[in-house]
Amino acid sequence: MRIFLGTEAVQFRAERAFVWSVERVRDPSRTYEIHLMKDFAGFERRLWLTGFTNYRFMIPELAGGRGRAIYNDADQIYLRDPAELFDLDMGDAGVLSINDRDTSVMLIDCAKMIDLWNGTTARKVGNRELEKRMREAGLWGDLDNSWNARDAEYVPGESGLVHYTTIHSQPWRPTPQDFVYRANPAGEIWSSIEREADAAGFQVFGPRHPTPDFAARASQRRFESPSAARLADFKRLIEDAEAGSMAYYGYDRPESLATLGDMPARMARPESLADGAAREPVDVVAADGLAQLPDPDVAWVLDSLFAQARRAVIVAVAMDDSAQRATPADPLWWYQQLEAAGRRAPTRHWRLVVRKPRLACAPKVWRWSGGALLSTTPRVWALLHYKTGHRSQTLGLAEALGWRVERKEIVRAPLRHGLAMARDAVGLGGPGWPGDLKAPWPDVIVASGWLPAVAARAVRKRSRAASRLVLMGRRGGRVGETQDIAVVCRHFRVPPSPRQIETILPPNKVAANQLAAARERWPELFPADRTPRVVWLVGGDNAQHALDATTAGALAARIQSQTTAAGGALAVLTSRRTRGEAAEAIRARLDEAAQFVPWQPAGEDENPYIGYLAAADILVVTGESESMIAEAVAAGKPVYIAPLPDARPNLRRRVADWVVRQAERDRFNARGSRRPQEGLQYACARLVDRRVFLPRRDMAALHESLVAHGVARMLDDALECWRPSAWHETEWLAQRIRAMLRIPDATGQGVDVEAEPIAAIHAG
Repeated sequence: MRIFLGTEAVQFRAERAFVWSVERVRDPSRTYEIHLMKDFAGFERRLWLTGFTNYRFMIPELAGGRGRAIYNDADQIYLRDPAELFDLDMGDAGVLSINDRDTSVMLIDCAKMIDLWNGTTARKVGNRELEKRMREAGLWGDLDNSWNARDAEYVPGESGLVHYTTIHSQPWRPTPQDFVYRANPAGEIWSSIEREADAAGFQVFGPRHPTPDFAARASQRRFESPSAARLADFKRLIEDAEAGSMAYYGYDRPESLATLGDMPARMARPESLADGAAREPVDVVAADGLAQLPDPDVAWVLDSLFAQARRAVIVAVAMDDSAQRATPADPLWWYQQLEAAGRRAPTRHWRLVVRKPRLACAPKVWRWSGGALLSTTPRVWALLHYKTGHRSQTLGLAEALGWRVERKEIVRAPLRHGLAMARDAVGLGGPGWPGDLKAPWPDVIVASGWLPAVAARAVRKRSRAASRLVLMGRRGGRVGETQDIAVVCRHFRVPPSPRQIETILPPNKVAANQLAAARERWPELFPADRTPRVVWLVGGDNAQHALDATTAGALAARIQSQTTAAGGALAVLTSRRTRGEAAEAIRARLDEAAQFVPWQPAGEDENPYIGYLAAADILVVTGESESMIAEAVAAGKPVYIAPLPDARPNLRRRVADWVVRQAERDRFNARGSRRPQEGLQYACARLVDRRVFLPRRDMAALHESLVAHGVARMLDDALECWRPSAWHETEWLAQRIRAMLRIPDATGQGVDVEAEPIAAIHAG
């Protein structure tokens, strides 16, 4: 049986998953031919939605005008044997598809269709007109929908094929520069198939069966003059990895390797890998010239390089944008190739340097690093924001990682930071960054909030991508297409990312040992004869919520009354965001015995905040701050949440709400499928993705989640004591990050992120 697959270079992951999906369900007694249709000459592609739209209409001619053939797009996977589709009764039809205007999955009788659909008509006539000619000739027949289940149409146990037709929710994210990707309801099916292919070591092509063009392409390559910049990149990795041996695959001259040191070095051309022979391992493998190979061969060549490397791989690419190029002129395509190869070899460190030559100026350079960290004892910088919430999150997570942490203060100095950003924007940035951020660079940087994230990215650039970032917060936590890690709360509603970890609450530094120390440091915050001891943590205004004097006074009277009814003692702690009039309204409603602790700047050792957390029997917290809620539930005390009313939206908030609505507003075509993200929707989605405008935090969903987990209750008519478990996500989060960064073990091997057990988020 024959399958013709419409595909293109950017779909290399989808193409591999498709072929593997057939391999895993096929009838072993039958022969399956899968023909990849890509890069045909003579087509006008500029108005096509994909790079292969009209290729499908050539199939009758490609099949010799005989027998049957199946057509599939690359964004599909089989869950049942395609032979079931191939053997269907076609009656008098020349084509079976789910409707007469959808040809994304077809069973074709090539003899009946060759007069209408062939190489000539495919090149000269539009796809809609060719479908119309099929209908008018009475050659269309109905195909059961289970053979083309589009996204949410997938039905477990019934669907024979899943079609990821909503382009901006395709799980493999082939063109992140063109779309802001969303989650796909059937995404896990595709991801599980790719993981199966990884585990099986499957590639569409391989060293013993490369593409027909591989040998010819490789043999056309000539030796090039040594590139000092490229050799410097190789040498830097050799030093960082403390390598004692290396292998080089490329087209450089042998004498140029002398600049890399005295270590044993082997040199070969990439086409030598086609013998499939096992090679003696070396510490570092370096390669260039891979852009000259056919793009379908790059994946298996990279697998061969990673297989030989004990510690690290570096690939240097001189981007080719000529008409004769073999691979896409796209640095992100190379990043995706290295990211995929690194995932298949998780114990190796890798670096990628892509250079784009430019006339009369230095080449443009993109750098990435990924895979396992090189250091077994990573150095961590914690970039500390002046805002208390961001500071607590950064310290809480950095210390939970368990490595050596250096604190770096990001002071409130708008002019200094503005000038540093301006210098970086025009390429005149100095060797360091405000806040004593200078070499030697750390292995990992932890930061929360917008300004620390800007500083972290500046350091990453100066370290030539050697430093990895862990960024938190709504505005700071965007990592784009890198091997950095973003940490965001689920209720932030920001776009998903493969390198993004979602938590229910942000990390914090409240832990059992700190609470015990705080009890000793502040032993007499409450009179010994009055219980329960109630502590109210008061927040204040933010962009989404408001705490005015009326609301503050009403809440104070309510909490004071409930505390008195319970026979307890009350302490009220305000925050930096509490308005003066709100604080006064609270003070005015309190009994004389109640404590009122206004916020004031203080060192961590002098601030009794954590002492009150430790001493409390009951905590009440205003509901607008996830940081305060996180610290309260981490104390393992009964927590009541007092929601604050919405603030009157200012102009920026109203604009942000409009932008978010446009970003989420899908358009549908006549077949009911979502149209690709484009125009205004795309522009607004990109503004949200870049955190220029953000969705409103769904605080109600956060509160409901904590109540459902039994660690908090909503403030009601009375305060009661119960015994909740302490809610800790910080340790789980640190474990997850350590696994994603793949720290080498004592033998120098990295920890496999899939092999390390990841505990579920839990209370207690």
